[in-house]
Amino acid sequence: MRIEKAVKYDIAAMLEGIRRYQYSWQVQVTFAFLALIMAFWGFGGGGLFNTVHPIATVNGRQILGDQVDREATQVRQAVQQIYGANAQVVLKSINVRQEAMDRLIEQQLIGEEARHLGISISDEALQDKIAKEPAFQRDGQFDFDTYQDVLRNNNLQPSEYENGERDRMLADTLRNMIDTGVQVSDDEARHAYNLRNEGIGLRYAEIPYSDFTAKISPTESQIADYYKKNADQFREPERVKLVYVHYEPLVLAAKYTPPDKEIESYYKRNAKTRFTYPDQAHAQHILIAVPAGATDKEKAAAKSKALDVLKQAQSGGDFAKLAAKYSDDPSNKLEGGDLGTFGRGQMVKPFEDAVFAMKPGQIAMVETRFGFHVVKLEEFKPAHTDTLAEAKPKIIDELRAQAGAKLGRAAAQEDLAAALAGASLQELAKKRGIDAVETPLFAQGEPAGGAERDRELMEAAFKLEAGQVAIVPEKGAPYVIKLLVKQPSRIPALKEIEPQVREALIRSTAETDASQQAEKILATIKSPADFDKAAAANKLTIKNVDPFPRADHRVPGIGEFPEATDAAAVVPAIPGVIDRVMENGGNSYLLEVASRAEPADDEWKSAQKSFMQEYVEQRRAEAWTRFLDELKDHARIQIDSDQLAAAGSSS
Repeated sequence: MRIEKAVKYDIAAMLEGIRRYQYSWQVQVTFAFLALIMAFWGFGGGGLFNTVHPIATVNGRQILGDQVDREATQVRQAVQQIYGANAQVVLKSINVRQEAMDRLIEQQLIGEEARHLGISISDEALQDKIAKEPAFQRDGQFDFDTYQDVLRNNNLQPSEYENGERDRMLADTLRNMIDTGVQVSDDEARHAYNLRNEGIGLRYAEIPYSDFTAKISPTESQIADYYKKNADQFREPERVKLVYVHYEPLVLAAKYTPPDKEIESYYKRNAKTRFTYPDQAHAQHILIAVPAGATDKEKAAAKSKALDVLKQAQSGGDFAKLAAKYSDDPSNKLEGGDLGTFGRGQMVKPFEDAVFAMKPGQIAMVETRFGFHVVKLEEFKPAHTDTLAEAKPKIIDELRAQAGAKLGRAAAQEDLAAALAGASLQELAKKRGIDAVETPLFAQGEPAGGAERDRELMEAAFKLEAGQVAIVPEKGAPYVIKLLVKQPSRIPALKEIEPQVREALIRSTAETDASQQAEKILATIKSPADFDKAAAANKLTIKNVDPFPRADHRVPGIGEFPEATDAAAVVPAIPGVIDRVMENGGNSYLLEVASRAEPADDEWKSAQKSFMQEYVEQRRAEAWTRFLDELKDHARIQIDSDQLAAAGSSS
């Protein structure tokens, strides 16, 4: 986990980061060096999985399947580059193809708006931008052969890359214009800071629904009536069963050994890019976090704690155990604080400067905007270039993957034709020495014999009808799938699910009883002074919650509770009782706001500079999003949702 990743992002902020990231050619050039991954994605000509019909049109201009496929790949790679080991978790939270489609639509609209405003990128400006890219330089100068090699490795034609770069420059120009128009006053920033960092102290009494369940014994008639009124609550999802064959490149090409001449040629073309490495460090860290806007006292306490941990580590303490005990970085504290191997530019600057100045085995402390880090340098690898012998295993794997990807695409097409003619996928797979997997009946989100690991495969399966066969691409390693059974969504008969219906009725009744009891108690509370009396009269325990940031929307001891934190913000007098029963997880709550305080002036002064920068960037991102939304609102956009969801599968 990189230090930057210690910060939590919501999905909208994450996507905004990815969108900003897409305009960096350094990122795209980095991807060019990942030839093994690129082979798996199956870039290149042929359009094997593309459809002749556009997936979308934007003001009459078409967006084709191969464009969406390639853009989806860039989205995934951007996520991988930003989030590293956590990329798969992040990818599960977004619809990659929808995000790719949104980006392509935005690119077309940005280009149209730029032309409308008379903005253009001259050939000279484009040439200058390309010439200054470090990845295209040799000995500090632009080198045309290097330029061609990088594009070739990225399966890009010069015209294709140059058009894309021109589009990115247009987008940057428009975005800079939007950014310039965003102005934030000190008062506005202070108000936003106050809202984000307002501290709320609460007292609450919980009336759990579980206190009422034992007293509820519904009759058969009541169960039947509840089932009749709430039948859709018990609806079972659509389920399917399929058989699939996965044409994995490295499996298909396991026995392929590229000729030495091809290996040498590949090495010569890529020695200065793929097989040349900058300085790299392998380090562990223990983070003692300092939240944004922390007071001098809080910073001093964090520093004192970090110094104590540093002393323990330097005295021979087990670093991994210290990380597990003290670190505030949840991404790696249980892995000994291991950050893996990284180069310059991947960590925040103070951290990077400290680590690359250390010697292996050394332990030191460094301060960053995230807090104080106790750092141990495990290993340092100086810049070097692999020899042909050192690079050969990687080259063989990459060439083997490329060959396997071609074999997989061809084999999938051949087997699709045979399956459509009636051949068994099991027999077709057996002839190729690979396995056909038959899944159990499953719904979306349920175990599916391994198929659930691939979102595109799942989406395609639920688009098919029983008996249909299709090809589904997956990172250049396609599947041929056949849908065996399709069981429509249904509501089971009461006799099949009577225990579940009975349990649901009991819980629903108990939740209502808890809420009604809370309402009766609340009616007796006329002032904050009555809160303790009412709790005591009803044998309720009052729990005290120390002040916490309202913007977190989490009430310590309860969990996510935005309704409560929002209500607490508008209680007119403090202390004050929230004038309605709040419900969370089926339980009912009576809440008193014990304290509510804006951050002190000295806290604001300490945080003002960094918060202002962050807030301005947030406002600029919001302005850019509004600008794009307005372009979309006035555009003629048509999207073939079925084709988009099917991920280019053909049947």
